[in-house]
Amino acid sequence: MSEQSSYQIKLRLKGGSGPNANWHWEILDGEKVIKTGSAVGPEHKAFATARIAKEKLEKTQSK
Repeated sequence: MSEQSSYQIKLRLKGGSGPNANWHWEILDGEKVIKTGSAVGPEHKAFATARIAKEKLEKTQSK
């Protein structure tokens, strides 16, 4: 069985466009910000970066 995560990812475009877009991401647990970061590039790459950080948090939470 898989557990449902309570973490959510929030992306915001801070500037630029295309390959020079600057994205700010947050991982939220309800209304509380757990972790933040930034990524440069297309939206899907920024989301992947945030997803990896989220998976690491979930892994440490389950231990």
